[in-house]
Amino acid sequence: MFYVYAIKSQSNCRTYIGQTQDVNKRLQLHNSGHVRSTAKDRPWELLAIEEFSTREEARWLEHQLKKSRGKREAWIHVHYV
Repeated sequence: MFYVYAIKSQSNCRTYIGQTQDVNKRLQLHNSGHVRSTAKDRPWELLAIEEFSTREEARWLEHQLKKSRGKREAWIHVHYV
């Protein structure tokens, strides 16, 4: 399974969208500073998650959410953890 996830920075309220096969491991990487694009905004908390059967489906949604703030906010509202 593959997942699209949204995380929120507890330090400045920034939202980040990503996709992965292991959400818990990926969140640990974000919080440990091993992801360059999120290292300075730690700590992060999981906001929303959606499961997909293929990486292609997850990457498509990730792309759609990253390019449209309105879609991103609506998706987070529906898939809030």
